Amino acid sequence: MLGGVENTSVSPVFVGRADELTILNDALARGGAGEPQALLLGGEAGVGKTRLVEEFIAGA
Repeated sequence: MLGGVENTSVSPVFVGRADELTILNDALARGGAGEPQALLLGGEAGVGKTRLVEEFIAGA
């Protein structure tokens, strides 16, 4: 049986990822214009991949 999952609070401030958000937003715009897009998001555990995607979705 799996143990419980711990919820941690996330800082409301999102900094240092303007370049990455620009890349995601540009890809979204190109996709919206009919140009197929594929992106791969990678990185070590805990570097903020999920938070980056959450911020992108919130602004999309």
